[in-house]
Amino acid sequence: MKLKVTAPGSRRGAAAAVEAAFTLPELLIAVSLFMLLVGGVVSANLFGLRMYQITENKLNATDRARKAIGRMADEIRTCKTTCVGSVSNGVFEARLDGEVQTGTGLLIYPTTDTASFIMYFLDPSDESFRRTTSAPGTTTVLAQCITNNVIFRAEDCLGNVLTNNQNNRVIHLALEFFQPPRQGVVADYYKLETSVTRRALE
Repeated sequence: MKLKVTAPGSRRGAAAAVEAAFTLPELLIAVSLFMLLVGGVVSANLFGLRMYQITENKLNATDRARKAIGRMADEIRTCKTTCVGSVSNGVFEARLDGEVQTGTGLLIYPTTDTASFIMYFLDPSDESFRRTTSAPGTTTVLAQCITNNVIFRAEDCLGNVLTNNQNNRVIHLALEFFQPPRQGVVADYYKLETSVTRRALE
């Protein structure tokens, strides 16, 4: 049997090279599958980024709230006295005996010196929860977008709201805040509650 060797420049070599190429339908199918693969990868990445934004938002809110509430709880536990009331134009008005002990502000006296205090309050102008001290210029924003009006309640050990300033009362904090929708992040609602009492009772 004799094999014929074709020269590189001959017509048979060119025909064999043309027969080895993709046809138009094969090329269209390959490009379509590649585009589907790329689209799937891009969609998975976009979904992952969206979930990351939602999770990051919740984790940041939780972390900030934990730090703020942890500090406030420590200050209440070690303080001398506390007063529940309301704040208007930067002035704290405590609830008197006989009045329901609820309000938008909490005044903490760390010692018997009433000139030294710590105050937590709701600023209705921008719906923010703030902390300030007797030192001027120490106001800081702890949380924003607060939706509830009654933040602090003085309760007894059973959770009943008090109408007097008894020594062994429990300070209950409830924060409800709504985060409006932003680009790529859906609206969300958070609620944070805690109860704290003084360690040293008299």
